[in-house]
Amino acid sequence: MLALCDCDNFFVSCERLYRPELRSRPVVVLSNNDGCIVSRSAEVKAMGIPMGQPYFQIQGLLRKKGVAVCSGNLVMYKEVSMKVMKLLSRFTGGMEEYSIDEAFLSLPVAAEDPLGYVSGIRAKVESWIGIPVSIGVAATKTLSKLATEMAKKDASGVMEITGRNARDVLDNTGIGDIWGIGRKTAEALNRDGIYSAGHFVDRDSVWVKRRLTVRGLMTQLELKGQPCLPIVAGTAPPKSIQVSRTWGNVLESFEDVCLAMTDNVVKAARQLRQDNLAARGMSVFLRHGYRHHGEHGYIENDVYFDSPAQCDIELIGAVKSLLGKIYRPGHGYTQGGVTLRDFSDARFRQRELFDEGGYERRSKLERFSRAVDEINGHFGERAIFPASLAVKDKKWRPNRKHLSEKRGGFVNG
Repeated sequence: MLALCDCDNFFVSCERLYRPELRSRPVVVLSNNDGCIVSRSAEVKAMGIPMGQPYFQIQGLLRKKGVAVCSGNLVMYKEVSMKVMKLLSRFTGGMEEYSIDEAFLSLPVAAEDPLGYVSGIRAKVESWIGIPVSIGVAATKTLSKLATEMAKKDASGVMEITGRNARDVLDNTGIGDIWGIGRKTAEALNRDGIYSAGHFVDRDSVWVKRRLTVRGLMTQLELKGQPCLPIVAGTAPPKSIQVSRTWGNVLESFEDVCLAMTDNVVKAARQLRQDNLAARGMSVFLRHGYRHHGEHGYIENDVYFDSPAQCDIELIGAVKSLLGKIYRPGHGYTQGGVTLRDFSDARFRQRELFDEGGYERRSKLERFSRAVDEINGHFGERAIFPASLAVKDKKWRPNRKHLSEKRGGFVNG
């Protein structure tokens, strides 16, 4: 049996963890630059306020309803997520971290009462860490995803789909509510007379494969209780790493744009080293103006390194060189990003025949960057950073007027 553990209203729950006074208030969390709503408490959902609603359109209503507004704080949320995942791993021999707030668990064979077993997991996560979770149990990933959605609406917070209740559940679930069935696919299936998951599993498998390819057939088999999507332990290495930001202010000078892009590449390089990768290629882009404000533009350039790179100093230098080629005075730049790609394993390097000391120099710089990562990992990600970023007025920083201070803490774990 499989279980899907999903943290309830995760970003809101994290804010309430550090700010207990918010537990008695409706809460929303905003996206980058305080742009739109990305997480809502149950009270806000009951008000009919939709996900993705632009904040400027609804801030008056939120104020009137007494809704607490929090700027998104991804660093805080990742920290809480790591603690949740670490605790969940104690209860299973196989776990797949599906997202920042979801994980698939392979339940032990010895767990004769799966529902009771996950109820215990749920209680420990909430009491030890302080994050409420919902858990669904079923024979497949697709069914456990559906069971978790049902668990969120049940006071117990847990739900199991078995051979006894599966048919009733499928008949009462809209086809658009099935994991892996998008809106357009659901509309197309509706035109073919398929409105519920029950209708879908009853269709001939040959028709399903022809209509929705093998992926659709796998979804149908999963709904029938036949596992097609195994637990994937760990995570596959990324094919690229991108860090891009819409800046809190319009940047005009080359110096300001360069600082903003340096901040981006430092974040990307840290992720690169965490994955033990080195990048052969890098591209940068700048956007000036806003699409909805008339004139706007986009420009990009890239570079390929003679030998794969991962150290901050080399990557920062490459960013400055590329910016010198694409920056144009007189524009107001609103967004920029860095993409690293064409990866190789940094632990196994091929030395160049005519390198003339380059390998040793690069190795020294990479050891320095990894040492900085270790220090920042222990004391905080801003314990050591490039001196160029030590400016008081960080114009590129996103607007986060409702950022919570880190208070309170974890009960255990």
